[in-house]
Amino acid sequence: MSEWSDYFEDFPEENPANYVGGKFDPEGAKRAREIEGNQSEANSEVNEMLANAWKATKDRSFVQVDECPQCGLVELNVYKIKDSLYLCECQDCGIYGQGCSHSEALKITENALGEGLDWRDKPVPWSR
Repeated sequence: MSEWSDYFEDFPEENPANYVGGKFDPEGAKRAREIEGNQSEANSEVNEMLANAWKATKDRSFVQVDECPQCGLVELNVYKIKDSLYLCECQDCGIYGQGCSHSEALKITENALGEGLDWRDKPVPWSR
């Protein structure tokens, strides 16, 4: 009896990966996988560029360091991204919040106590 991995080589029409649009097309399926791989690689490059742009924006937008409402350390970085977006991120415990003003961002950060939020898990805001 042959290996299970040899089965699809012996019977390619049984391999669901060889179907495109419900039709048996091994070459078309191979091209589709290559295109998908290229798209995935391009998406990764774009996400990296966006993340670098976000980091540069944060670096330019730093305002001050406050006391963190969760850990009590003076590690809560405050950023003024634009006139209507303030961001607070603790560099020690990771809690974060954002708002239209500095006080609103602090309040939202305080309201997140105990929720297990950590901005380092999702460093870019569009993934939070």
